[in-house]
Amino acid sequence: MNMVGKSIRPALIILSAAVLLGLLAVLHSVPLAQTPSGLVAYRVIGSANLANPGSESFWSNIPWFNVTLSPTLSGVPTSGLVPYVEAKAAYNGDYIFILVKWPDNNPSTIGADSVAGPGHWIMVYNPKGPLNMTFLDLLTSTFHRHYKVINSSYAIIFGSPRAMEYVLYYYGPANGVYFYGYFTNATHYYPDRFAIMWYMGAQQNPSDCMNIGGPHPGYKVSGQLGQVVGTIPNTGGSLSSGAANIWEWIAGVTYPQGSDFNYFANATWDAENGINPTDASQFASAPHGFFLNLLTNQSGLFDIGDGGIWYPNATGPVPGYFSGYTGAKYENGYWVLEFVRQLKSPMPDTVNITVGSTYDIAFGVWYGKSGETTFDKSITANFVPLTLVSKQPAPPSAIPSVVLIVAVIGIIIALVAIGVTFFAISKRRK
Repeated sequence: MNMVGKSIRPALIILSAAVLLGLLAVLHSVPLAQTPSGLVAYRVIGSANLANPGSESFWSNIPWFNVTLSPTLSGVPTSGLVPYVEAKAAYNGDYIFILVKWPDNNPSTIGADSVAGPGHWIMVYNPKGPLNMTFLDLLTSTFHRHYKVINSSYAIIFGSPRAMEYVLYYYGPANGVYFYGYFTNATHYYPDRFAIMWYMGAQQNPSDCMNIGGPHPGYKVSGQLGQVVGTIPNTGGSLSSGAANIWEWIAGVTYPQGSDFNYFANATWDAENGINPTDASQFASAPHGFFLNLLTNQSGLFDIGDGGIWYPNATGPVPGYFSGYTGAKYENGYWVLEFVRQLKSPMPDTVNITVGSTYDIAFGVWYGKSGETTFDKSITANFVPLTLVSKQPAPPSAIPSVVLIVAVIGIIIALVAIGVTFFAISKRRK
């Protein structure tokens, strides 16, 4: 029996080597994913099909890049609910295309607070026992807000001024009042959103976290609460260093099927809200999915191209408000969203994109029906590099002939090894 084992052992070694050789040959040159260093935008031929985003033939040659998301607010139950985003990027010489998808089992296309959607109501709670009603009274009276008690541990605050958000997040837990998220029920919830931040500063390894703060730098909280809090150093939505252009898609507003999209398709409403009248008229005659351009820097968060619909305006009614295109669809439990914009900067304070350059970008995603809105969302923990390369993506290639030859040789060796093994066994049994 030992002699049989010894005679079989070389054959088994040959067989194992042949199988390994065959596997390596088959897997050779098969791309599995983009490199982990970041997103690559390849040069492609073609244009966007915003009626069916992701269906363009050039996307089939570009693998998905997976980006893990994190909560913006540590310890908050409703923050960081979106686990990941998958992304691809391409350009055709004139326009850049960024395709993203993320899971969402309960999509929302309700309108936004700044247009005609539901107001932002804050849910507070105390996971350790009853709410500290003394602090809740002081907090809401300082910022002239009303609240409703749900039970001894939960309450709703009607409204969410930036400074109150700051005080609640940083001082509430120590006083028995925690930020739970934004209140939702079957009829009161918020739109789904997706944002891409393009860093335009000079800092190496910058942070993509936006500050929780007041309405302006150095805001002083009044009254008795102000004696505890003092001055809030930063503006809500500002960056710690540098500046960034944000492309924001809001399902209820910039998506043609959204509840508030028709406001922007009305040229009169647009002009009344500081959008360039020519742009407003052209958009009203041929409306399309679009994204908002925002500017964030160390001073605060600003609108670009309107009179301050969302935040204080940075530019006023300059042309180009609707120059960013989007196509979106919801299918199989995922939002699929495509951003399209010309490479050249269309407005002041927007990113200018050039081939051969690398940009730090970050993603932000909101589940509206789960209570994510404004500063409560899911984000990339760090910036992701995006590089525009001059080469085209490699198509999924057939296995090269040399690889096939090696694979065939491996199979032949395996068959020979099997034959030798059986021959040795049968010989020893005799």
